[in-house]
Amino acid sequence: MMKITLLASGLLLAFASFGQNKNVGINTNTPDPSAVLHLESDDQGLLVPRLTTLERDAIAAPAVGLIIYHTDELQEEIWNGTCWVPTYLEDCDDCEVDIAFQQATYNIDRMTTMSISAPVTITQSTPGGTTLPVDLTVVHTFTEETDVVLSQYSVTGTTTINVDIQTNVFERGGDHFVTIFANCGDRIVAKTLTINVAMCDLVDIITDQTNYDLSANGITGNNCVVVTIEENVSIRSADATIPAFTTGAINPACKMGIIHRGLVFGRGGSAPIQMTVNGQDGGDAMILGCDTEFRNTGMIYAGGGAGLTVGIFQPVNLGPFTICLAVGAGGSGGMPDGLGGGDTQGICNIILGLWESGNDAESLYDDDEGAAVSKGISQPFAFGPIQGTFAVKANGGAGGDFGEPGGTIANPVDFTGTSLEICISIPFIGTICAPIPGLSGILNGISNSIYNALLNVSPGQPGFAIKRTGTVNIEDGDYQTVSIRGQIGI
Repeated sequence: MMKITLLASGLLLAFASFGQNKNVGINTNTPDPSAVLHLESDDQGLLVPRLTTLERDAIAAPAVGLIIYHTDELQEEIWNGTCWVPTYLEDCDDCEVDIAFQQATYNIDRMTTMSISAPVTITQSTPGGTTLPVDLTVVHTFTEETDVVLSQYSVTGTTTINVDIQTNVFERGGDHFVTIFANCGDRIVAKTLTINVAMCDLVDIITDQTNYDLSANGITGNNCVVVTIEENVSIRSADATIPAFTTGAINPACKMGIIHRGLVFGRGGSAPIQMTVNGQDGGDAMILGCDTEFRNTGMIYAGGGAGLTVGIFQPVNLGPFTICLAVGAGGSGGMPDGLGGGDTQGICNIILGLWESGNDAESLYDDDEGAAVSKGISQPFAFGPIQGTFAVKANGGAGGDFGEPGGTIANPVDFTGTSLEICISIPFIGTICAPIPGLSGILNGISNSIYNALLNVSPGQPGFAIKRTGTVNIEDGDYQTVSIRGQIGI
């Protein structure tokens, strides 16, 4: 009873004050003259009616300026005579837009994937229910190595689109940020997505190398790998059977990038010393055991094949000395550094016979492969009434240039200039000579026999510029360009 009496007394005092001053002050004795109700507090606020959507919409004939707190949307709203408008908007056609990512962070491991497609839901509305277009823009922190695109750049209502991100091994590892801006009328909102890109193992080759093996230098391929071969760095092979550069025992599932500014040369094949032996194939410049993407401004050259030898070259070991019995011409070496057939390979101390060793190939990209050689003799003879000239020339095969096979030999043995005749001296007439028939057939038979023997052997074939087991972003084929000479393929 006491509480009711006190409350009634307070209300009477308030109304009496209002009747005199036409405004009410709570916790203040001097309400602002312009305010019908003036509230003051340092630990309390004004709590307006809290309504759900159903409760709000059930208000009959709401007065213009009526204020509620909308509990379903967690916002304060004002009735403007047409619609309920959030206090941060002006009228019924003002646009509201929201951006919602399915998840806040994505990872690109660069082993199993180089891309993601992240769903994004764009929700557009107005207090009056009008559907308006929303224009979308995307900005990001990736470099030019990565493409970031939206599946749609203009939407209405509630729409789910995708942010499509395609990267590669050359992109900087670590966190990257993708921000979508949504513009609807005068309202712009933005939201940011985090993309973590896995770090790659980095290999920087800054000095000349021989038979470089990536796995032997600590690279397993369990992470993506980026190899940089710096400008003027030369990677070569000491043996045509070993590539100049190989990934070795690297994980075949690896993803690799090669920034190549230097020189990678497979070794040229060396010529045989026997006519019945094939020319050595040129060496491979690169053997790659995993998917690889190139940025190539350098030179990748396969070794050239060796030429064929024509003739007989037989070493005879005499203890401290080796004597070689030889007749003919050696094949020449392929580019680069292929050795010519014969004593250039350091076999003989002494050569007996008629022999011309094949030429060695030179070393630099603008040098020459081993040129074809010939060895010949032209010797007059006479035995009684029979006389003539014995002439023979053996032609060795040329070495192949970078990425090219060794030379074939169209005319391995040439007897041009050989003659045989019988001459009779007749008194008072002089000497009469007549060719001995059948010589041409005999010599052609010898030439054909040697030619047919060479059909069973072949000059050296070129190596690969790039021999791959995974994919490479350079189309397979046989190249003879400034940057690539030789075959790319499996």
